[in-house]
Amino acid sequence: MKPKTISRRTRQGFASMAIAISLLFTIATISLAGWVTIDTNDQYEEIDANWASVTPVYQDTTNDAGVDDRDEIKMVKFTFDGDAMYFLMQSWHGADILSSDSMRAIAALDCNNNGTFNDADDVGQTNGDRLIIRYNFDQVMIYDGGGNNLIAANPDWGDTDGNQTEWQAPLKNLPPGCRGTKAPIPIAFSIVEVTGGSSTTLSQTDVYQMDNPIDFGDAPNTVSWDNQQGFICDRYDTKLPCDGPRHGVTSLQLGPTIDSDGGELADDPALADDTNYDSAPDDEDGVAPSPAITWTAGGTGSLDVNVTGGSGYLNCWIDWDRDETFETGEQVITDQALSAGDHTINVNVPASVAFDGPYMARCRLSPNPNEGTTPTGPVYGGEVEDHDWLIQPVDLSIAINGSNVDLSWTHLSQNDAEWAYKSTTPYFDRASASALGTACTSGSCTVSDTGVVGGTPNAFYYKAYGEADVSGTTIYSTPSKEVGLFEFELVPGTN
Repeated sequence: MKPKTISRRTRQGFASMAIAISLLFTIATISLAGWVTIDTNDQYEEIDANWASVTPVYQDTTNDAGVDDRDEIKMVKFTFDGDAMYFLMQSWHGADILSSDSMRAIAALDCNNNGTFNDADDVGQTNGDRLIIRYNFDQVMIYDGGGNNLIAANPDWGDTDGNQTEWQAPLKNLPPGCRGTKAPIPIAFSIVEVTGGSSTTLSQTDVYQMDNPIDFGDAPNTVSWDNQQGFICDRYDTKLPCDGPRHGVTSLQLGPTIDSDGGELADDPALADDTNYDSAPDDEDGVAPSPAITWTAGGTGSLDVNVTGGSGYLNCWIDWDRDETFETGEQVITDQALSAGDHTINVNVPASVAFDGPYMARCRLSPNPNEGTTPTGPVYGGEVEDHDWLIQPVDLSIAINGSNVDLSWTHLSQNDAEWAYKSTTPYFDRASASALGTACTSGSCTVSDTGVVGGTPNAFYYKAYGEADVSGTTIYSTPSKEVGLFEFELVPGTN
């Protein structure tokens, strides 16, 4: 859909406001102890009662005597949740001034954090610089830095009541770089009057930092736009327009790391949020199939889970039929209460599962029961992890053959290739070990580690891993059991 271009008259109003606050001086970061949801579609235009729990970010306690401050901003409140930003503004004037045609209540966002609200050079870019969220004449409109309207005017996103007006901006209607979910964004508020083709900024606040870090999943998800139907979602519902799973970042998480993003990252094999930011960690480190445990169709398997930062409730799904949706019947863990630390949880496996390739999985840790019990939607606290798992481990055997160690196993159909690895450190992982021989791609697999028996006393440890190509990215299987060769020197009088 081609963005609508705003009128010259309105554009002047934005330009005047933007120039006036072009110098960035951050006063405070707007952070919350939790999300606060505001219903701006109240009947009879009543201001939502939830605002009572929100502390003002700006407050003018003096109605200056002798000064025409009828349009001066008296108070601003701002909050957010996993769905939207919410704004409340009071003016010193008391009669619906912000619903008149000439007045605009404005929130301006410096989305690339470069110290100005007046850039228009990033129009249409994912991290476009300036964003204007405007309320006037009972309508909410959102414009990018070039004055392009990102949404149709929406009368259901704002209310007025006397000298107060409240309005919202759904996160899914904002460019990812403007959501405040990856990094704090400067934000400022103003009242602008447009008359006779010219505009005047009547009042404006200081600049604040909006901080709303959110962790999203990253399983593959395709999103398109239809003028009649809106957002159309295909494959796993992951991205924000598809109501993808998302968690406000707190101390509670799966594994030792967590990251936040704008809710637009999704790919095969669910590694998008680990590879699309320069400093993004690999935060899918809290749930994995248990090493060396063979899963049985019609039987069970097990998952190893690490919880950090407190206790929570775990829900997990595995897409057993590979139809690219997480269905109710594919939920393998339901609201399992877990304390901080390591856990092993048994799960049931359908009889129809063939283990002939990777399976997409989604796990959500939430702070309270009955949260995160569906594969989509917002939760404050905890984390979501998406994985593409090669679940079955290789069944590795060891035999001594003269001075050699012979390793053997049977190739699994889930893997494109399989390798044996060697380390002098027990409980090693693939990345820290050395591969032996060549890859095995079918049938019976053997590889020899030569000349290690009868040599220098030492201990050697071996594992096997499978690998598969998923859309050009290599993923690795659950590791096999670890087998070892231990040689110790006998010293007289000490053994």
